[in-house]
Amino acid sequence: MTMRLAVGVAVALALVVACREVPIADARTPYERLVADSSHGDSSAFATLPSTLAGVLDVRALLESTVLDSLPLADCTDLRAQGPSETRRRLQLRLSDSTAIVLFAVADKTSGALERVEFVRRMPGHGQRGLTWDALRDRTTSLWWNEFPRGISRRAERGDLPRGGPVPRAVRALGRQLLTLPCPDSSAGTPR
Repeated sequence: MTMRLAVGVAVALALVVACREVPIADARTPYERLVADSSHGDSSAFATLPSTLAGVLDVRALLESTVLDSLPLADCTDLRAQGPSETRRRLQLRLSDSTAIVLFAVADKTSGALERVEFVRRMPGHGQRGLTWDALRDRTTSLWWNEFPRGISRRAERGDLPRGGPVPRAVRALGRQLLTLPCPDSSAGTPR
């Protein structure tokens, strides 16, 4: 009996040691891990945006698969990468009030780190707002085009935004969320 007990204890100890040695595989993509890791800070960034800018930029609710399926146009496209470790994705949305949104992101496939995020929203009768974050210079640029009866004017405003503020963080959050969306194969040629 003691021998059986000793063998049982030895087997149990071996299993405990073996289980500690084997790392648990994380099935999430690098993009999903970054979204999970930064979700609290991203939410805080959106919460501290000025209300007028939050109304333009906070489209997180639209970037859900179930919502995208109900929009007049939701076209998600994986674009051709410029290098082997790069992901380039663009999402074009058309809302029922004719608002148009384009979100574009470039990131590293292995780490998930963003390299560039572009956001443009055209609001009929109000103009067009664009925000671009670039990792190389850690710079966020804001652009505004006025709308006139004959269409969009030339760029009316352009400027760099302060680093570390809520706007650059919010723009990056949208880029991270875009990269977690299921996007059909671009060779299929069918919208999302």
